[in-house]
Amino acid sequence: MRTKTCLLVVILWITVVSLVAQNGSPHMISISQLVVTGSDIYGFAIINESAFLRISYPNQIVKINLITKQTDWTINTNLPCNMDNQLIKTPDNNICYADGGLIVKMSTDSDTLWTQNLTNHGNFALSASSPDFLACYSASSNLVLLDYDTGQIIDQWSIITGGLVSCAYHNVHAAADSTFYLFDNMPMGVLYNTGIKITKIKIINGIAEIIWFLRIDDLATIQGIVDDNIIYAITRQIDPWNNSLIYRIIDQGDSYTLASIIDIAGPDSVGIVGFSMAVDNNHHHLILPVAIRLGNDPNGEDGYSGAIMGYNNNNLVWRINQTIMPFCLTQVVAINSNKIYGISMCMTSHYGVRTFWLTELETTVATDDPTTPAIPEPELTCYPNPCRGSANVKIKQQTGNSPTTIAIYNTRGQLIRTLVNGQNLTPGKEHTFTWDGTTGSGQPAAAGIYFFKIKSGHYSATRKMILMK
Repeated sequence: MRTKTCLLVVILWITVVSLVAQNGSPHMISISQLVVTGSDIYGFAIINESAFLRISYPNQIVKINLITKQTDWTINTNLPCNMDNQLIKTPDNNICYADGGLIVKMSTDSDTLWTQNLTNHGNFALSASSPDFLACYSASSNLVLLDYDTGQIIDQWSIITGGLVSCAYHNVHAAADSTFYLFDNMPMGVLYNTGIKITKIKIINGIAEIIWFLRIDDLATIQGIVDDNIIYAITRQIDPWNNSLIYRIIDQGDSYTLASIIDIAGPDSVGIVGFSMAVDNNHHHLILPVAIRLGNDPNGEDGYSGAIMGYNNNNLVWRINQTIMPFCLTQVVAINSNKIYGISMCMTSHYGVRTFWLTELETTVATDDPTTPAIPEPELTCYPNPCRGSANVKIKQQTGNSPTTIAIYNTRGQLIRTLVNGQNLTPGKEHTFTWDGTTGSGQPAAAGIYFFKIKSGHYSATRKMILMK
């Protein structure tokens, strides 16, 4: 009876995916339950036909055969704190992981190739974004570069970022020309450890020079990834707790532009990004593992709907639902060649037994399908910009009669005002809406940067507006 129930669940899941994944989106190849136990999956890497997982409670590194979906081997680790990016694939197709401050490189057959003890600097996150060295970044803001072949220290710096939190979210991306982007949780804001900081540093004459930084209070659990000169920072709001935002930042050399802030679940829902993300370099899509909280219970006891989401710039371009069980949180994603893999942790009830499910997606379908006519996007302008006192949003629907929502957010991703809430706009006609510079409660908004978020059917966009006094 149990086998039949599981089979029915998988069939229902396939049906949902086939409805969502179309018009150039990835399509599903398989969905399989993994024979692993644990609390959460914090790390995920794909090498050839094998998947490598970092699992907490019990703390383990596990190798899964992607053909048979069986466990090849398991090794135990200490892992005194659960940080992102403590398991990565190296350029020579091996694995490096951080067991706190102990950095280990091993083969895909679990043979230890070398170890480097950096425990005097605390807990580390790892990055293999550079082909020349392994970048290790500690919770005490120490950046250490290791040789891939020997594990020897190439160079190291102590960076003054202020992110001195012993066990929290800290990671690094090594770019070209001795440039690094540091992502730090910070002990600041209204609660302890509720602030983020993104720092660009460049090594000049052996010294780590800070080029610019972006600091925002009252956000938490930062994760970062870089695609050329686009920096994505995933973080969470304090209120509502656990609601994830995407900060899209453009590096302009000596300065930066905060291009957009995206609420992944929309203004009326709470969404949580999982413990790893990826960039599809072929399509420049940001791939996120996501859990959308269902109902109104702040503790999530009404359930979660998992999803794998693909973003291009500030637009959601595809979404694959993970509705395997009533409580389903997609935790990690990884890319290998033209395939995307995601793992969801699912339960039949809020406190039920945790099961883990591997989803395999194919990305060979072209993003621009020549056989599918493009849907014209709405014409959209915001003016004047900067503005004093009031601003106008003009939108012209090209086709359809989709419900349209226009909302205004501050730089923390907090909702300031909803101008339009699900209104059907007549196609072919221009519609103008005015913001009088006040909040939803009628109070004058402070001078600063605001974002107009427009969602109309499958189309969404964000425009930046500067309010002056």
